Amino acid sequence: MQMKLMTGLCAIIALAACGSPDPEAQKEKHLRAKKDAVNVEFNDAKMAEKIVGFRAAPVSTVRGAGADFSSGQRAKNVGADCKIASKGYAAEFRTPTTVNLPSFGRETPPITMTCAYNDKTFTETFKAENLSKSSRTGGAFAVGVLLCPVCGVAAGVAGSGDKLGDAYGFAELEMSLD
Repeated sequence: MQMKLMTGLCAIIALAACGSPDPEAQKEKHLRAKKDAVNVEFNDAKMAEKIVGFRAAPVSTVRGAGADFSSGQRAKNVGADCKIASKGYAAEFRTPTTVNLPSFGRETPPITMTCAYNDKTFTETFKAENLSKSSRTGGAFAVGVLLCPVCGVAAGVAGSGDKLGDAYGFAELEMSLD
């Protein structure tokens, strides 16, 4: 009797885990601004009208194994004066910090970040990613490992593409100053 009850409970949990998340809940989860973060300044009113949300993204600059770091360890959050620029907006700040970056859905343009450190200038371009897809893929892995390998594989395959209502943006911006 207990075996049947446990089997039934496992089946219910596995089926519930295989369901797809609500797209609006995914947007809410991934597109959140922070009050104490750096805000961008818009230089194109038309772009500002197209915003679907903001994402508070950590921004850091790191140094690799060089003369200053003989142990070979990476030193996160080396302070640098930085600027980001994208189609319609820009911001200036000192790392490490958090910046409220706008999302324009699938049309979120790349960001170019330029930083000055020790009299050198470094530039890198970052492309937006599908934040909802990353979340779905991670959730499918957890289901597969913990509850139901078949459901986890099915959820992973189903969650691997872009879906209507997915949140796009930048999880973080990290630039190497090497």
